[in-house]
Amino acid sequence: MMKRISFVLLCFYSTAIFANQSHSATNPVGDIVDALTPVDTPDCYHFTDEIPPEEFIGLPECDLTPPTLTGSVEVGTFFNTSDNDYFITKARSDFSHEIGKLRTNWIFDIFGRKSEVTDATSGEKRFETTDQKWLTSLQSNYTLEEGGQNYLFGFGSYEADRFNGFDFQASVAAGWGRRWYETKDAYFDAEIGPGFKIDEIAQSEQHNNRTESAFIVRTAATYERQLYKKVSYKQTLSAELAAESGQNSKFKSVSSISTKLIESLALKFAFTIDHNTNVDGDIEKTRTETSLTLVYSI
Repeated sequence: MMKRISFVLLCFYSTAIFANQSHSATNPVGDIVDALTPVDTPDCYHFTDEIPPEEFIGLPECDLTPPTLTGSVEVGTFFNTSDNDYFITKARSDFSHEIGKLRTNWIFDIFGRKSEVTDATSGEKRFETTDQKWLTSLQSNYTLEEGGQNYLFGFGSYEADRFNGFDFQASVAAGWGRRWYETKDAYFDAEIGPGFKIDEIAQSEQHNNRTESAFIVRTAATYERQLYKKVSYKQTLSAELAAESGQNSKFKSVSSISTKLIESLALKFAFTIDHNTNVDGDIEKTRTETSLTLVYSI
């Protein structure tokens, strides 16, 4: 009797073990596929009101903010009719692209002036270009931490001005910046970093055109405040300080007040000061520009 019961139990356990082994042996292809296609381990998690799985609790929040593109285009033309007629044209574009922690700003600015002059020989009047310049700059800021106070920046600019004593001025710089102050109506940013610049000095009666290069320290600051519901003020300052004495350093200030006319159209008054410490000949070291333009925002 005992032998019969032992035999039955042995058959029962043998059947169970064989079934289990057979089930494991039926998935070799699945095991190979799982090995060849491992599951990617996420490096962030989109937290909601629900409690996340335990393995995701320590992960940072995913940045789901979509890329944004904002910007503005402004134009202005002025005519003066008197003993000396002249007209001025100005155009400027300012675009910013933001994705994640990276923000890139591109600016293009052009300004020209033609004035009526009298030919000393013939006495005839004609228009001549008396002021003409264009510049472009590109800057990218990468935020270092959540909240966006500290950032790393890379900057590059190129400027060509026919009447400031330089064929062109170009510079690049990189460094660290910080948003030192921010409220719902205002903010203040400041940055500093090393760089390099090239000045192409224009030809004159004393010399041919020549190139001067120098290492610089670039500093810049931006302050913007909403004065009233439709009126805002913005001030930008920048300096490119040559590392060695006797080399040209460049300073720039732009002050502007904008008044919104409709949702996407504004009127902007701006005053710009450009200063170079070393300029050949009798050219003024400091040049100013006053403009009144219509601004279309996107």
